[in-house]
Amino acid sequence: MSSKILLKAGTNEVEILELYLDEGTGDKKKRWSFGLNVAKVKKIIKEDDLKNFSGRKDGTSNKVGSGKIDTHNILVLGMFEFMGSVIPLIDLSGWLRMDKVRGENRMVLITEFNNVTSAFLVSGVNRIHRISWEELESLQGDMAKYAEGTIIGTVKLTDPNRILQVLDLEQALDDLSPAKGDAVLLDVAQVDEVFFKALCADDSRSMRNLVKQALEKGGFSVEAFVNGKDLWDALLTFKDKSEREGKPITDYLQLVVSDIEMPGMDGHAVTRRIKADPILKELTVFLFSSLITEELLHKGASVGADRQYSKPQIASLVAQAWEDANTMMEAHR
Repeated sequence: MSSKILLKAGTNEVEILELYLDEGTGDKKKRWSFGLNVAKVKKIIKEDDLKNFSGRKDGTSNKVGSGKIDTHNILVLGMFEFMGSVIPLIDLSGWLRMDKVRGENRMVLITEFNNVTSAFLVSGVNRIHRISWEELESLQGDMAKYAEGTIIGTVKLTDPNRILQVLDLEQALDDLSPAKGDAVLLDVAQVDEVFFKALCADDSRSMRNLVKQALEKGGFSVEAFVNGKDLWDALLTFKDKSEREGKPITDYLQLVVSDIEMPGMDGHAVTRRIKADPILKELTVFLFSSLITEELLHKGASVGADRQYSKPQIASLVAQAWEDANTMMEAHR
């Protein structure tokens, strides 16, 4: 699916599909607006048009998507055929702990990210919004604690006025995974000492924890941030220290790992700023995302990313990070 609008890398813009879930009926009806990156949506179809749909059968347990989703989970409503594969239909309202999804013409969003194709049942879809990541506000205070793992941030919309809540679907798939995503950590080589320093940022709790745990297992101390703006502010602190003490930035920090889509500032914008800075440009920058397409690879390269990885490649990311950091330190000795 695409709106055919070309987004230039590093402009800090994204296209968000607005979907909605309805609760209640009559005077008590409430409509909730949610958002999802258009790049993760393969197709939108009517629920009535599902091919060979088979409802969930209690007591059965099957794993689909290379063992990443357990169909025994209560949130899996059933399975259906899509482009020659059988994929799960997930109860989005149930995952959000809302009432059962309502609507006479319910829709199904077929998504693909982290090499997993799945589908989510919604009441309907509205339109695509082109926004700046600066417009996406991170959750604060008690709301951040309550909604962490489901909502990554909110956008204020007009015409009419409403709040668009952007979903953390990476966490949704992680919740439906029997191994909770830990399986990919098994291939990361264990290092018993801390040798290097890294900063990472990801608005998805599951992806952020994965990167942090993997790098720590691989010999890095890690500071993790929930958005690109906080990551950039931390980088400026390291830059100030480097200038104040007259030492290379790489004496304090060797690696930056950034998600692409984040509130405040996306990974492409962060990378472009790093590589344009006379001091920070010496840092190694990896982009890590649930969605790495040919177009995104091109965009990442255009802003100067040293390497780009997706979730299944986490072991390769850590191995390369170790090699690059070791080479960097050797060069400065």
